[in-house]
Amino acid sequence: MKFKFCSDGDCPLWALAALHALSSLPIPIFRNLLQHVVEEHPDDGIMEILKDTNLSSREECARAAAVLRWTLKQAHRCGCSGVQLARDLLVLGVPRAHASALADAAESGREAYEAQIKNTGFMINKLTDVTAAPGPEGTVDTIKLTLHIDEVFTGEQKTDELIIDKSQAKVLLEEMKKALKRMEEIDI
Repeated sequence: MKFKFCSDGDCPLWALAALHALSSLPIPIFRNLLQHVVEEHPDDGIMEILKDTNLSSREECARAAAVLRWTLKQAHRCGCSGVQLARDLLVLGVPRAHASALADAAESGREAYEAQIKNTGFMINKLTDVTAAPGPEGTVDTIKLTLHIDEVFTGEQKTDELIIDKSQAKVLLEEMKKALKRMEEIDI
């Protein structure tokens, strides 16, 4: 079958199995687990939430968190409304209350997801600073460029060091000036 939240494809077997395992949870526990995952609390709390259920092992807790994150992310990525997500989950055999809770979580997180995509959707990394210094001892006519980068999706800050010839640095600078001029022409 085809499901909107699965890019109009079939639901992966691992997700189907995990969703069915979560279906055995009482709805208050399921909602608590879903809220914990949506608010991105540490995964240790998931074991506490599921401690008195048949999903209390570390592997089952990880699988539960993974399928909830995956389902919500897929719904957002595929432009699947909460109503459509609930329909798809019902067809997959997820109980109505569980499907409704997932649909509500998807709808409530949609605006934040869309705002993030508008700001960082086409960005892989964000260059925050560049420093230049003379090349290492023993090299001739080189520059050591240090690039300070923020990983957009993980939030990590990284630094990369490049050793380039001085003539390459001048060419690189000229090309970047051309790119900036073209971007200003199209009013980006």
